[in-house]
Amino acid sequence: MSDKIEQLIAIDLGNGVTSYQAGNGKSGSFSSLVAAAKGGQGLGSGFVREAFKLKDGSSYYVGEDCRESGALVRSTDSSFYKSNEIRVLFLKVLREVDVKNPVIVTGLPTEFFNNHREEFSNRLKQWAIDEGFNPSKIQIMPQYAAPWFDPNLLDENGNPIEPDFVLRGKIGILDIGHGTTDLGQFEDGKVADHRYGESHGVSNIHKNLFTQLATPDALNELIKSPKSRLPKDFRLDSQTTVFTMDKWMRAGSIPWRGEEIPLEEISLPARAKFADEVLPRCIKEQWGSTDFLRAVICAGGGSVILGTDLLKKHIKTKILRAKDPELSIVRGLYRFYVTQFFKAHAVVQHARG
Repeated sequence: MSDKIEQLIAIDLGNGVTSYQAGNGKSGSFSSLVAAAKGGQGLGSGFVREAFKLKDGSSYYVGEDCRESGALVRSTDSSFYKSNEIRVLFLKVLREVDVKNPVIVTGLPTEFFNNHREEFSNRLKQWAIDEGFNPSKIQIMPQYAAPWFDPNLLDENGNPIEPDFVLRGKIGILDIGHGTTDLGQFEDGKVADHRYGESHGVSNIHKNLFTQLATPDALNELIKSPKSRLPKDFRLDSQTTVFTMDKWMRAGSIPWRGEEIPLEEISLPARAKFADEVLPRCIKEQWGSTDFLRAVICAGGGSVILGTDLLKKHIKTKILRAKDPELSIVRGLYRFYVTQFFKAHAVVQHARG
């Protein structure tokens, strides 16, 4: 019996955010944070957090509910893909999509793809079966390849690219996720063997920023504009963590004494430190330089956090990027599988406007 597109679930199990897109029309994303649920949470009956309960009897809070209340700092090495945290994130997606015999397509970072693909696939299958699902197929892709398939890519002026633009010449991929940076390339529409990845990502920017905010006087010396500097008596409180950096950077500001301190200039030293240390090394390992690439597709939340100026400092060719590059992976995974295995559904229009 052949599979139907309604069974398809594309899942990006990211260190920072878990996203999914399904053939039955369901899609969503949530922070990749997991904490064991404990009794007595909430203020009376109106504020009790809803726990995610599994068949083995365990209960968890997932997502923003546990950003600062018990979620562990996630590993950015291969152990993340064996962890209970990723099991819970994966099963939450299956529960939300609610397809009993799903066709699952997901990715692994370049650094882990060759050595962990089969093991990861077997683990996902067993986790699904234990929870009452019966996967029809599980496909693991090298994560860097997915953004090439994203139908929502825009040029540097914010205009949709022509559908055949990425089919010609050498197209680079730079995916900066929460815990990994992945590079790859396509040449004349075919994936190339050249790839590189390492366990550095947005989490390193958060750590840099957290460290710098702990010594505000030293940080202020790195900020050019006096108007953008931290207040003289600024000090972090005891509840601020590395996770808080993620929250503040998403908001674009730091809440302080009832006001909001804009974060763009304050975070620039941490962002620039990452860009100047990681991007040249990755580019050198992958290409030597970007001079002979037709374009580089920038994906992942890190491409938003770094911003165009820091990317262009190191990428000396055209940049292609979606409005929401953090979703390029899941959209690309979904479109890849549709174009390969559900050809009747494969007519995909590029985004307009």
